Amino acid sequence: MARQSIRRRGKIRRRRVVRRVVLGRPLRNGWRPTATRAAVLGIAPALLAGAAVGVLVSGGSDGPEVRQAVSADTPFTFSGQGHGHGRGMGQWGAYGYAQDGWTAERIVGHYYGGTTLGTVPDSMIAVRLMGLDDHSLDVYSDAGLTVAGRQVGPGEAAHLTPNADGGANVVVTAGCSGDVLWQGATDMPWVDPVDLGEDRPREEHLKLCSGDTTYRGAIGVVLEGDAARTVNRLNVEDYLRSVVPAEALPGWADTGGAEALRAQAIAARSYALAEKRNEKWQTCDTTSCQVYGGSGTEDPRTDDAIRTTRGQVLMKDGAVVRSEFSASTGGYSAGGTFPPVEDLGDRVAPNRQWAKTITAGEIGTAFGVGELQNIEVIARNNLGDAGGRATQVRVIGSDRTIETTGAEARAKLGLRSDWFSVQEGAEAALPPPTPAPEIDTEVGALRFETGDSSEIQAKYLELGGVDGLLGSPVGPELMLPDERGKFRIFTGGAIVWTPDLGAQVIESSFLRDWFPSTGSAE
Repeated sequence: MARQSIRRRGKIRRRRVVRRVVLGRPLRNGWRPTATRAAVLGIAPALLAGAAVGVLVSGGSDGPEVRQAVSADTPFTFSGQGHGHGRGMGQWGAYGYAQDGWTAERIVGHYYGGTTLGTVPDSMIAVRLMGLDDHSLDVYSDAGLTVAGRQVGPGEAAHLTPNADGGANVVVTAGCSGDVLWQGATDMPWVDPVDLGEDRPREEHLKLCSGDTTYRGAIGVVLEGDAARTVNRLNVEDYLRSVVPAEALPGWADTGGAEALRAQAIAARSYALAEKRNEKWQTCDTTSCQVYGGSGTEDPRTDDAIRTTRGQVLMKDGAVVRSEFSASTGGYSAGGTFPPVEDLGDRVAPNRQWAKTITAGEIGTAFGVGELQNIEVIARNNLGDAGGRATQVRVIGSDRTIETTGAEARAKLGLRSDWFSVQEGAEAALPPPTPAPEIDTEVGALRFETGDSSEIQAKYLELGGVDGLLGSPVGPELMLPDERGKFRIFTGGAIVWTPDLGAQVIESSFLRDWFPSTGSAE
């Protein structure tokens, strides 16, 4: 596979791009946005009146090549396919195969080569509730509960603080913040519901005083060093009733994808039972493990998937397999623990192709190389389109040159996958994203990143972020001429910020009209 380089020397060469809108032009000593039409929404043209754009283009040379740093605000576009690490099962691919008539057993057999289906007896699992780290436990139940060997009435709350000897100090109050009814200490730092059995009715579930989130099973507090940790201990099948609808889309059952939900139940059960994070808990409730939001997220469609696969797990050499999965393989799984396979089911994945624009300054900072001079993919896994996933990336800066993996580059730059190419410039080379629900990216996922805080970013998030009226970003935040403010372009418009007017939404065509045309839309 030939190396993919984005180096450019001498004059900026124009090239004809069919049906592609170029939002700007890279220059070694700066970035000049360009475009053509005009209309405004919510901001007056006087905002930018009188501004001028100045551009210097470094000339070519017939002498020895001298590597130049790229201006910090020069954008680079990373375009790729897939969403997540691509190892093991692709969730959208599983949905596609289910629509083709595949069973759950065939789906997991396809993605998890070298494993067999087995059955395990009923068991319990302990889940660290990471949002409650370093807090006391404050909990109640509509049906009452048990703590420190005492029965606590409906609506009365138990407050537990862990102590160094492995127990907890307990306070019982009328409601979450009412009068103290009892206080003492216990060597069993757990709050139990009135019945610890599986599949208990909702009124028996324990509720957190902060937010009324409900949980099946018992909840306790432990110390990790000097830090308080809250742990939910419950039956694995009850646990999955929250996990599967968080990791996949229950609505798949209504569109021919019920077998994909059954495959997800098998994979999620296997992953959970293979976890051994800590001697006091097996797993956690965030994307670092599997998303688990308590009993309030349960759905009858995923309940059915769990019930009909009860106890089924993936096994190899007599042990349950840690069955990784991610949202979209992009058309070919990545390999690793499980052999790579072509993923024809992934054709149904919305937005399987993606693009993200990052400035040279952001890239240089992310890799710690000083001022960026070049970034290139120098090796791929040769599986799928365009040579497949990036396996080795070289980043050259003014301070040093590094070579890293595609996965590490993905993590540092917040890309959707390690299946990407890179070019200098901010180009809308892909159609606007299709509005579609997002499933959890992966086990150990990176959610949609919000980037560094800014007035523009705050306005974007206020309007709903990627799911709002502006859609996805198609470029970085850039400086207005004369440094009067900043702007950023999205698929559905733009946001401009100045100190006087703050962040305002405008039509992106107004920006294009304001900047002089250089014919870059050829």
